[in-house]
Amino acid sequence: MKRALLPLALLLSLGTYLALSQATLPEGPGKELVLAKCQTCHDIGFVARERLSRERWDAVLSEMVMRGLQVTPEERGRILDYLATYLGTEPPPATPPAQETPAPKTGAQVYANCQGCHGPQGEGTPPTFPPLKGHVEKLLRAEGGRAYLLAVVLYGVQGVIQVEGQAYEGIMPGFAWLSDEELALVLNHLAAWGAPEGFRPYTPEEVQAARVKPLTPDEVLKLRQGLKLP
Repeated sequence: MKRALLPLALLLSLGTYLALSQATLPEGPGKELVLAKCQTCHDIGFVARERLSRERWDAVLSEMVMRGLQVTPEERGRILDYLATYLGTEPPPATPPAQETPAPKTGAQVYANCQGCHGPQGEGTPPTFPPLKGHVEKLLRAEGGRAYLLAVVLYGVQGVIQVEGQAYEGIMPGFAWLSDEELALVLNHLAAWGAPEGFRPYTPEEVQAARVKPLTPDEVLKLRQGLKLP
């Protein structure tokens, strides 16, 4: 009986341990990768009191890969090293190892947070996740579409939407944990797939201004419903 319950226990452990916020995740090599790969499907909330051994974390990751987590062997190793070191059964290092100053990010690198659902080239994965390529251009051409696209990336959206004649119903998480610079980069990356003539690139200042009045996913849906999309 205990063996039969093991996968469920592992899943529950993952749901608990990956419910971490950017503010509470310990600093260390691999933190950004954990956020990028886990934020889409797991609400990042708080660090649980218990810790898992490296072997248990390894089993949890194996279970998630079986359930659709897309990671390369190198990424999986980095995630496992981070979890075992900073959320493991042994006390984490007093100070994180010295790290080289990372190179500036590109929009394509930030889009790695999105491609698990929307595809590497924005093609989507119908009927679960809608395409972005082609649809983003329509949003940017619509009155109010620029503000909506920023809001949906920042705060997410929940409810039924129509994209290219197909209905999609689900919850898209917001990415408010990304910096203003990163959000501007990924928005301009989306716009590069198709934008109206005279398009003004998003700026970090524009993203910062959108944070002044936070929206719920339901409120973002109402913004979308007010757009006159073709």
